Amino acid sequence: MRRMIGPVLVGLGVFLVVAAGLARFYAYPALARVPAGYSSETSLQADGAQVFNSDPSVLAAETHDLRITSKTSEDVDADAPDGAVVWVNVTTIDKATGGNFQKSTERVAFDAVTGEAVDCASCDTWVAEADGDVVEQVATDFQGQIYKFPFGTEKQTYDVWDGSTEETAPATYEGEEEIQGLKVYKFVQVVESQVIDTREVPGSVFGVEDAVQADMRYSMIRTFYVEPVTGSPVHRIEERTQELVYDGQAVPAFVGTVYYTDGQVDDNVEAVGSKAMLLGGLHLLYPVVMVLLGLLMLGLGLVINRRVAAPLADGAHKDRPLVTA
Repeated sequence: MRRMIGPVLVGLGVFLVVAAGLARFYAYPALARVPAGYSSETSLQADGAQVFNSDPSVLAAETHDLRITSKTSEDVDADAPDGAVVWVNVTTIDKATGGNFQKSTERVAFDAVTGEAVDCASCDTWVAEADGDVVEQVATDFQGQIYKFPFGTEKQTYDVWDGSTEETAPATYEGEEEIQGLKVYKFVQVVESQVIDTREVPGSVFGVEDAVQADMRYSMIRTFYVEPVTGSPVHRIEERTQELVYDGQAVPAFVGTVYYTDGQVDDNVEAVGSKAMLLGGLHLLYPVVMVLLGLLMLGLGLVINRRVAAPLADGAHKDRPLVTA
């Protein structure tokens, strides 16, 4: 029985060293990417937001509590290059008292590991824009981070896509925080005030008789709370200012603060926390522990093998018959 201990330890040691390599260089890369067939629904809200009522009988800003649903799913049949995925996102903004305020749809291709938009002519990326009752899919060249940050997010500035300007703006790292015990990185993106559109609106909106050409002026401050191992936003806050501006007068079109609901944050912490623990372990902790334990077993097994072999060699030498002439 003693003769078996050494070989068993050597075998276990080799197994653990090999398993450590598989965990770090196979299992981790396989898991550190957005899952295939992804589908989710995210809930946000904006209490006391000022939104423009375009009903001809109103044509004025109103204050409403808004309930926002963002549904995202992968188009598994998309003609995307290796390593990229195509997601379709539908965002619906409803008034808490009833009635839809806004709906938007976009189709985006991005890298499954870095979360950054990819240039893919065959992916058919677009944003749906409404012109009256007609909805047109406008081809769009997305850039920067779209729905998430990279797996292994670093303490640096990232360019993040802004759908209103259809450009990226930097999201600057501003420190570590905790949400329900989960470590997150805080990033802040500031989109400076700018004109994003010009629209003809009834003059009565601004107290004049004839229709006028009004600028749609927009600015945004987004705060992302990102779990760094997975790159997933656990919480997001958007301070939005969008106004119709004419002759020095500004009328709110959509002014308010949009943020994840408490229930959504709870769900994010639970889902992201468990995956972060697994990925974090596979990236460093588990391989290091397995290598150290494997080397220990391997070394101990070799020592035991030598000690067992030595008495056997001595016994064989003493029992050897003498040869006489």
